[in-house]
Amino acid sequence: MWFFHRLPNCKLLHNFRTLVAVSILKSKFSLFIIGIFVGAFTSYLFIFNYINVHTVKDAPSSGKYETFTLIHDGISRSYDVYAPQNLKQNSPVFFVFHGSFGTSEVMRIATGYDFEYLAQEKGFLVVYPQGYEKFWNDCRATADYEANLNNIDDVGFFTKMIDVLEKDFSIDKAKVVATGISNGGQMMYRLAYEAPEKALLLAPLVSTIPIKSNNECKSSEDPVNIMIFNGTADQIAPYEGGLVSLFGNDSRGIVQSSDETYEYWKSLDNSTEEEVLNLAELDGDPNSSVIKKISRGEKVVALYTLVNGGHIYASPNVEYSSYFNGNVRDINTSQEIYSVFESLTR
Repeated sequence: MWFFHRLPNCKLLHNFRTLVAVSILKSKFSLFIIGIFVGAFTSYLFIFNYINVHTVKDAPSSGKYETFTLIHDGISRSYDVYAPQNLKQNSPVFFVFHGSFGTSEVMRIATGYDFEYLAQEKGFLVVYPQGYEKFWNDCRATADYEANLNNIDDVGFFTKMIDVLEKDFSIDKAKVVATGISNGGQMMYRLAYEAPEKALLLAPLVSTIPIKSNNECKSSEDPVNIMIFNGTADQIAPYEGGLVSLFGNDSRGIVQSSDETYEYWKSLDNSTEEEVLNLAELDGDPNSSVIKKISRGEKVVALYTLVNGGHIYASPNVEYSSYFNGNVRDINTSQEIYSVFESLTR
């Protein structure tokens, strides 16, 4: 643009100079818009083709699926509810928390609708809470997402949902189960640390507790019933602990190993009884299997090692793309969680 300012200052040239400048600005703006579109479309293709999840079944055709909202700490929060036709008063409730960048609807798909089909059979309520800006405020002190930066009270949100669901669906507050994947799994640890009395059973998936210097939660040190499911080939949340990295973002910091996480919760229960089981091979794939280590004292503490499993929800009814690095079909996670829940309520 510099050469226009060196031309003689006459009206014709001035008009010409203005016209060209405006044209260039319009062209730059057009390129900017095109750039945004191309970037968004590329991201869509990446997510759809590389990070997608396939389910064996469609969503259940019976039962009722609705979205509800409540106000907590002056913020409108939402949660989706699946109520099977056979739902009765004083029914159990299963909360299913999504992971980073997730939504309630995505979590339905990511779990292959397993909890809903199981709810049809067993008669419990399924709830998919929605995180703040698609994230949960877990215990990792260095995490840079909005839920963490704004110190969103997700424990309070969880507690308020239970109270509202008791009024709206007559759930049994003594039969609350919560599970979550990745960032949602980390939220399970926050509940275990700070509100262990609110859930009968917690089941974090593909997640381990942060190291002490990265852990901003204060533990009540009360024992809890907890089931941990982690994959040995997980490249996002390493089975052996270390740096958690997602799309090149390392802000989530360093976490402990799966065994260290299991031993921590076991130590709170002072249990000395432990059993290690190799679960039956179900899918015909010798490269994947499940090892179950379970401690029974006052509480049940279990670690499910998904051999060659990646950053996934393990089930024969869902298949994650190669980005997540390994499916495991030798266990239906929802059914395993329910079986432990059932043993606690007999």
